[in-house]
Amino acid sequence: MKGSETKLIKYMEGADKRSVILVYQRNYDWKIENCKQLFDDLIKIMRKTCHC
Repeated sequence: MKGSETKLIKYMEGADKRSVILVYQRNYDWKIENCKQLFDDLIKIMRKTCHC
């Protein structure tokens, strides 16, 4: 698998998106609060960018 740089908003455009986090990248222990904060931040960024 080859990585590349892209803007998050460009990646999130469209439907049926899925991200896979490889096993060797799972060492960080995410709690529910961490996930909620991440999704809240993503929604804020998308609303600013898309003017939704």
